[in-house]
Amino acid sequence: MRIALLGAGIIGTVVGRDLAAWDQPDEVVVGDLDEARAARVAAEAGFESAAVDVRDAESLDAFLRGADVVVNAAQYEVNLAVMEGALRAGAHYTDLGGLFFTTRKQLLLDRQFEEAGLTAVLGIGSCPGIANIHAGDLAARMDTVKSVIIYNGATVDPSDSLKWPYSLWTIFDEIVERPMVFRGGEFMDLDPLSEEELFPFKEPIGYQKAHLSLHSEVATIPLSLADKGIEACEFKIHFFGFPEGALRKLQFLASLGLASKEARSVGEVGGVVPRRLLVDLLEELQPDPPQHAGFKDIATVAVGTRDGIPIEMRLDTTAWPSEVLKVYGGTMVVGSPAAIVARWLASGRIAAKGVRPPETSIDPQPFYEDLAVRGAQTSLREERILAG
Repeated sequence: MRIALLGAGIIGTVVGRDLAAWDQPDEVVVGDLDEARAARVAAEAGFESAAVDVRDAESLDAFLRGADVVVNAAQYEVNLAVMEGALRAGAHYTDLGGLFFTTRKQLLLDRQFEEAGLTAVLGIGSCPGIANIHAGDLAARMDTVKSVIIYNGATVDPSDSLKWPYSLWTIFDEIVERPMVFRGGEFMDLDPLSEEELFPFKEPIGYQKAHLSLHSEVATIPLSLADKGIEACEFKIHFFGFPEGALRKLQFLASLGLASKEARSVGEVGGVVPRRLLVDLLEELQPDPPQHAGFKDIATVAVGTRDGIPIEMRLDTTAWPSEVLKVYGGTMVVGSPAAIVARWLASGRIAAKGVRPPETSIDPQPFYEDLAVRGAQTSLREERILAG
């Protein structure tokens, strides 16, 4: 099997390490716009590497030639272009999510992938990804599903470090974009970072604030569970993995317009994109790695009925830092799911064709077991009303 890994950033690095550590594919090629960065990731395992510009069809096609599976760990804005490249290459496809609206556009390619006999699994990181698989699993255990609420939490650095756990560009999107929720059977948008609540994450996280965020789970779960009667779905996260003080600093910068993606003139200089400048400056600061336990908890809570009796079920996938992958638990559970599913796609283990979300394409128990090999644990809690 030949796997083409696009993107050699924080998560692409973990995908590459996972592909090298367990059931190594026959061939892996790592591509990035920055050829040196791709070479660094590839060198860890002796993979091939190449420079690739995914917005240039010729460059992308040359990179994907001969690939059985494409793992897209690049920025979500290029998802559609990479999917179209996978179609031209005759390769299966997976990515880390499309921040709701891009995911919705990707679903429109379903017929083309199905007719080509190919599978595209959208959003197979932790959230989206593991959380979607939780949702599908919980729905299968219930007769009806009223609501699915996803909570994403992690231990954080008490020193208020600005070191980001995943793409800083995407984090700014989540800070400024209005989150979509599904309530009363309808989609609606709400204020960014709104509706904070204290949620009891697994220890050592414990009770922490979680707020709404724009995410891909809400784009697909209400559609996938429509036959279960789902009325509500939303995603909440604990400050994007930052300490609250650090998140408030980034939120303040965004409130000044520094997270804008619209080019503007600064003095006599035109074409300045505030967010590009801000991200570049933050990257130059090179904050120290955060000092904390590195523990992650993805909790999915579903309310519904079974045998006519109200029931609430909660699935948690938790992870401590991985010695093999040399990353915190939160980073591992974003990168490893994509590597697992890439192997499944290459081996023909996923039968469904077309464009699919994880909740309708991934068999939960074997997936949990593959995560367990990497040090993650998945547990189920059930609460039923017995009387009253």
